[in-house]
Amino acid sequence: MDGQLFFSYFLVLLILLLNALYALLPMRDFLKYPVRRTAVICTASLMAVIIVFSLIGARTGIPVKWLFAVSFAPALCIHMFLTRSLVPRRLYCFFNAAMVSGNSILYGMMLAAPLESDNSFATLDTEVCLVCIAIMLLLGALYYKTLSVKIRYLISSDSMDIDYRLALFITVTITALFFWVMPRYVDVVMTGRTRVTILVFLLLGPGAFMLVYHSMWRVAVQITENAALRESNELRGLEQKRYLELRKYMDETRTMRHDFRQHLLVMDGYAKSGEIEKLKDYISQFTGTFNDYRAPIAANPALDAVATHYEAMSEEQATHIKWIIGLPEQLPLPESDFIAIFGNLVENALIAVRELPEEERTVHVTARMLTDAMLGLTVRNPYAGTIKFDKNGLPRTDKAGHGIGLTSVSAVAGRYNGTLDISTDDGIFSASVLLYL
Repeated sequence: MDGQLFFSYFLVLLILLLNALYALLPMRDFLKYPVRRTAVICTASLMAVIIVFSLIGARTGIPVKWLFAVSFAPALCIHMFLTRSLVPRRLYCFFNAAMVSGNSILYGMMLAAPLESDNSFATLDTEVCLVCIAIMLLLGALYYKTLSVKIRYLISSDSMDIDYRLALFITVTITALFFWVMPRYVDVVMTGRTRVTILVFLLLGPGAFMLVYHSMWRVAVQITENAALRESNELRGLEQKRYLELRKYMDETRTMRHDFRQHLLVMDGYAKSGEIEKLKDYISQFTGTFNDYRAPIAANPALDAVATHYEAMSEEQATHIKWIIGLPEQLPLPESDFIAIFGNLVENALIAVRELPEEERTVHVTARMLTDAMLGLTVRNPYAGTIKFDKNGLPRTDKAGHGIGLTSVSAVAGRYNGTLDISTDDGIFSASVLLYL
């Protein structure tokens, strides 16, 4: 085995490490393991892949572009093992990075073509390998904000309805095109203006993609801000309504306390004279105001307002909600995130039980701190019919009202390295969310 040939393959295949980094940057909120552990597993696994494929290349003399393309298969398996999210999103992030890798290798080969005048392109000279790595690093620096902020935001955001299958098709096609047009012989590159033309066009690609991602990111941010503002206004409206109810109750009880001595004298007179019916009628006149008072469901004002809203909704449809809310007045995460999960699950449950007989319409809601850094929320309810699940483990929306907003719940849980577990045992639908804070 030629040691120099092995080293050349090894050097260019090191780009797989950068490819993994660029693929994992947007998926940082969807890693299965902590960042350091992920880095160790990824680096160790890819180094083994690089060594094995370098040995294969050194023994067979396979052109480096095909060896590099084949090595994507184990690299993709490692990426899928380390991440969790919808499969199209994970594949898209990987091939978006692979597109950058293909661009870097092709540009490096074109830029350093004169150095390859005595090379058949089975592999690349050491200097050309270093040029390819340098270009990959440069593109990574240019793409860093796009990968770590903008694409990461797009993947985590539920406001943008991105067709990841189409995006995946585009990135795979462009990546394949990059590797397909890589020349085998240097004479092809040095013919006429071929080299200069390709170099110019390859420069336009990264700029175009950065512009597209920036535009999509700006749209997503604008949509998210508008949605957050709308939710904030709705929440303020619920809180204001709840405040007015409490204020009305406080004003009524203040008046009642002021007149309580006179009421006691009247009631005492009825009691002494044995006029029990008049006593009952009199008592009912000033206790009726207590009937409209609702005791707080949650200590947190915003959560209490939302819970009270769904309590009123449940009464309108003759449904009983059993609340067990053991959360502090100051939630350990942004109120908007938790209320998005809470509201989606409770509303789904209320929709689902509408199809049941009135005596079976009961929803159980439990939310409490399991530890100082772990919050649990479970919503359970009976349901009618059959619930079918899609390939992502989420219920379809054609039966029992379930599945509405569960994709959003799963996405929010993922941002906290949490989980959404769904079960349908003995006719009871249960959705449990665990958040690591």
